[in-house]
Amino acid sequence: MIEGKRLMAKHQNILLWLLYAAVGAGALWLVVRFVLPWAAPFLLALLTARLLEPGVRYLMARFRFRRGFAAVTCSLLALAVLALIISLLVSQLMSGVGSFAQNLPELAGQVGETIERLEATFYRFVIAAPVETQDMIQSATDSISAMIEAVPGQLSAGLLGLAASAATAFPRLFLFVLTYVISVLFISLSYPQVMEFLKRQIPARWHERTRNFGQDMVATLGKWCKAQVKLIGITFVLLTISFLILGVPYGILLAALIALIDALPVLGTGTVLIPWALFSLLSGDVSLGVGLALTYGTVSITHSVMEPRFVGQQLGLHPLATLMSMYLGFRLIGVLGMVTFPMLFLLVKQFHDRGVVRLWR
Repeated sequence: MIEGKRLMAKHQNILLWLLYAAVGAGALWLVVRFVLPWAAPFLLALLTARLLEPGVRYLMARFRFRRGFAAVTCSLLALAVLALIISLLVSQLMSGVGSFAQNLPELAGQVGETIERLEATFYRFVIAAPVETQDMIQSATDSISAMIEAVPGQLSAGLLGLAASAATAFPRLFLFVLTYVISVLFISLSYPQVMEFLKRQIPARWHERTRNFGQDMVATLGKWCKAQVKLIGITFVLLTISFLILGVPYGILLAALIALIDALPVLGTGTVLIPWALFSLLSGDVSLGVGLALTYGTVSITHSVMEPRFVGQQLGLHPLATLMSMYLGFRLIGVLGMVTFPMLFLLVKQFHDRGVVRLWR
C-alpha cells in the first residue's frame, strides 16, 4: 500500500513536471511570437533604464542633482556611447561590403578561369572513362560548371536584395530606434513610479514569489549572455589568429563578423568558412582552402567542447546536464532549442531546489 502511494506520488511529480515544461514552452512561444515584436523597444528601454538607475542615483546623492537632470544626463551619455559603437561597426561593415563589391568583377574573372581549368580536367577524365559512363560524367560536369558560373550573379543579386531590404526596413528601424530613445528618457525620468505601477499590477500574494522568479530570470539570462560572450571571444581569437597566418585581407573585421554570425541560433562559422574553403580549393588556392577547412574544424571542435562547460558553469548546471538539455532541445524544436532548453531546465531545477516540485533526489 505504501509502495503504491510512493509510486503514485512519483507519477504525479512527473506529470506535474511535464505540465510545467509544456506551460513554459507554450508561454515562451507566445512571448517570442506575439509579445516581443510589439513590446521590444519598450522592454529594451526598461532594461536600459534599469541599468542606468545606479548612475542616476549616484548623481542625485553625490552632486545633489534633481532626478530629471540626472536621468537625462545618464540617458544621453549612454545613448551617445551606444550610437558611437554602432556607427563604428556599421562603417566598418559598409567598408568591407564596398570593398567586396569592387572586387566582384575580379572574382567573376577568377570564377571563369576556375571553370576553364575544371572543364579541361574533367574533359580528360571523360575521355579516359568507359563509353557507357561518359554521358553521365559530362552531364554532371555541365551542372557543376553552371552552378559555379552562377555564383557571381547570385552574389550580386544577394547584395542588391540586401540593399533593397535595408531600404525597405529603414522606416521601421528608424521608428523603432526613435521609440526606444524616447522611452529610455521617459522611463528613466520616472523610474520609481514606473516600477511601482508595474508592481501594483501583480497580486500582493504573488509579490515575493514574483520578485524571486524575476530575479532568477534576470540572473539566468545574464549568466547565459556571459557564457555566450566568452564563446564569441574564443571564436574571434581563433579566427583572427588563423586569418592572420593565412594572410586574409580584413582578417580582424572578418573574424569579428563570423564570430557574431556564429552566435546566431540558425547560422554558424560553417555558413561562411565551408563555401569559402570550397571556392578556394576549386580556384587553385589549395593552401587557403585547406587552412580555412582546418580553421572550421578547430573552431567547431572547440565550440562543441567549451559550450556545455561554459553554459553549465554560468547557469550552475553540470556540463553533462547542459549537453543533454541542448541535445534534447535541438531534437525537439531545432537550433533554437539549444538556447532555450538549458534555461528552461535551470528554471525547473530552481523549482525543484525550492520544493515546488520534487523530480529527483
